[in-house]
Amino acid sequence: MYYCQRCDRKIATEATHCPYCGVLQERDLAGEKKPCRKCEKQIPVNSNYCPYCGHDQAIFEYKETPKEEPEAPETENEQSRLETDATELTDLIEQIRQENARMIQEKQQKEEALRAKLQLPRNESKRPGLITSTKLMLKDCFKTDKRMGRADFWYGLLGSYLLFLSVITCGFLLIDALRASLTFDRASVLSFFSFICMTFWLLVVLTALTRRFHDAEIPLIYLLLLLTGVGEIICLLLALKPQAITNERYTFKSRDKRRK
Repeated sequence: MYYCQRCDRKIATEATHCPYCGVLQERDLAGEKKPCRKCEKQIPVNSNYCPYCGHDQAIFEYKETPKEEPEAPETENEQSRLETDATELTDLIEQIRQENARMIQEKQQKEEALRAKLQLPRNESKRPGLITSTKLMLKDCFKTDKRMGRADFWYGLLGSYLLFLSVITCGFLLIDALRASLTFDRASVLSFFSFICMTFWLLVVLTALTRRFHDAEIPLIYLLLLLTGVGEIICLLLALKPQAITNERYTFKSRDKRRK
């Protein structure tokens, strides 16, 4: 069953003319043709109606283009990725927290160590005295990298002075007693002996004064006053200054012991 290409009435399949309107039915599609607006089959270009479905070619048949459905999100992969990101973020926060705790602990330890170092006693000797402080001064006669308390310094200064005075006196008496057996000039021997004793005593006093300046945190540049005429008195007056603790540069232990 066909439809007339002009009047849209049903006609026989083999009919060459419409029995109602008499229009020739074009069967040969070798000429110009067009697709039906409904069934999209190829029909003659002059057809008013489609011979196959009977659709009026003047009426546009709207066909809704199917929308492409968006791909469904990969919920499982997304959830897994979110869980991985959350785990990594948690680990990072925990690492930062641990690092902060470690830094705070190290800072507290340094502060406690600094306070412990700065809580120094007044003197290295538990009970400063003439004998104890003199022994300490003689023991540290070659050390300048530590402190010396005020009491230890003055007791040691007095004790060392009395000790060297006694040594010089005994040496003079001994040399005078042996003058008969000496083959060289007695005055030269006394001068050399006095020079040795005084040089050693001045070394002991100089290093002790350096340690005293460290304890009072007095700049060592003031030791150059010893080269002047009244510099000794000024340095001894400066040595009267009490202990000062504003840094950890010097303690009652030498740096070699502190490194150990």
